[in-house]
Amino acid sequence: MKALLGQVRKVRTVLVAAAISLGIMGFGRAAERVPEITLVTWTKAQYPVQYEEATALVDAWKKLGVSVKVEPLNFPNPLLDRVFKARDFGAAILFFTASLERLDPDFYTFNAFHSSRDVSGGWNFSGVRDPDLDKLLEAQREEYDLAKRKTIVDQIQRSVFENNVWLVMVNQDELEAYNKTNFDAPVLPKVSGFNDPMAFFKIKPLGSQKIVRWGSQISDLKTINPILSSDSSQVRLLYLIYDTLMKIGPDTNPMLWAAKNVKTVSPTKVDVSIRDDLKFHDGTPLTAEDVKFSFDFLIANKAVYYSAALEPVESTAVLNPTTVEFTLKRPYAPFTTQTLSMVPLLPKHIWEKVEKPTEFENANPIGSGPFKFDHWKHGQEFAVKRFADHFSPTASDGLLIVFYGTREAAYSAFLHKEVDVMDRLLANQVDELQKSDFVQTVRVPSTAADTVVLNTRQKPFNDPKFRAALNLAIPRKEILDEFYEGYGTLGASVLAPADAAWSDTSIKPPAFDIEAARNILKEAGYKWDSSGNLLYPD
Repeated sequence: MKALLGQVRKVRTVLVAAAISLGIMGFGRAAERVPEITLVTWTKAQYPVQYEEATALVDAWKKLGVSVKVEPLNFPNPLLDRVFKARDFGAAILFFTASLERLDPDFYTFNAFHSSRDVSGGWNFSGVRDPDLDKLLEAQREEYDLAKRKTIVDQIQRSVFENNVWLVMVNQDELEAYNKTNFDAPVLPKVSGFNDPMAFFKIKPLGSQKIVRWGSQISDLKTINPILSSDSSQVRLLYLIYDTLMKIGPDTNPMLWAAKNVKTVSPTKVDVSIRDDLKFHDGTPLTAEDVKFSFDFLIANKAVYYSAALEPVESTAVLNPTTVEFTLKRPYAPFTTQTLSMVPLLPKHIWEKVEKPTEFENANPIGSGPFKFDHWKHGQEFAVKRFADHFSPTASDGLLIVFYGTREAAYSAFLHKEVDVMDRLLANQVDELQKSDFVQTVRVPSTAADTVVLNTRQKPFNDPKFRAALNLAIPRKEILDEFYEGYGTLGASVLAPADAAWSDTSIKPPAFDIEAARNILKEAGYKWDSSGNLLYPD
């Protein structure tokens, strides 16, 4: 009997040794746990709703066995540096502001998902590299027929939606307010409201307060050098000072601005004639030479914000003092709604003397826009004043942007009548302001979006099944109802319903379904340990 037990012990020892050996060689090892996810978002002081959304995702994704750590970052930096430049994130909640120049579908399609935009500073945050999608993205750019282009854009929206790299949670309404005792009803652009500089061009003083005071939630400007500007909160202030050839009007239709005529000579050749009454703030006339210089200069210096819109430009040529010929590399449908509407016109006589453009502070910016630069007190305020010689002079004497750094501080200043305009209000703030007799609140259905952007360069976000499960585990209705009090719509496509001409409304928001999300993971081979933690497939 003892001999038999001894043999059993020997066999058991051999089997254990073999199991250990196999484990060392990589066979039969325990499944690896999906590590804790870091979710980058805004600070609670600056953007409380987005911060609360992050906590809601922590609770929801925990039900999938996924641990999430929220990392709040200040805007504009270090948030922009981490996401836009270093790509040092796994998941990030980004708030995309509404602006008129983003209505052309190229901005949220080619600009955000083409392989060429997967560069530092580019908008392809997720690292999408799909040759088939690239072909569609390029095709929509080259299609001038609106109906045919819409068909392609719908295909792109569907592809992006099914790929689950941008998880659009909500498209919130723009909630804004202004002091109606100081200023008459402004012409507020659809979709964007006060987020677009054009809202300040015609706002009319009613009394002694001639300068519009705008309470800003950001802490300061990062730069006023058009080459270096990389986000909308910075760029929109540049449009106060710098003209563009065209603009998207308050009704969302393209309109001539510094240009008086745009003639399509061929699918790859466009002649633009400018007004003959244009001048820069220092009194120098703005000519076709300045237009050519602006486009050539921004292309040569790889201006980040405008790079996608400038990429199709092959060359420019001055035909006469008021006409510039643009030659395109290929047909480019968004040329008027993107390129001509976004690119600022720079004074050649100033910038051609700058030896290091990417290091130039542009401390006294000279443009030709409706407002001219007055002063910038870092971390405090940025001021522009009326340019009387502009072809469309402003009704007010100027605009003072006061930096408060947080929404609550800006809101308090508005309540105390220290500023006249405030945007990006919270729903509860609107309810409170409606009780004030000096306040006019504004609700604008917009293209603004709160979106979870996933970095597919990193594990586990490189797995389409994992991304699909996360998308089903977003409590969109709860977020809209609780954090926005219903001021908005549930998110689905990257082109919001407010962009009526292009949004594919057949794409519906995914229903919040934890069980369905877990089933997707289970079918993909994921498992859970005894503590409920998610494990990678074997």
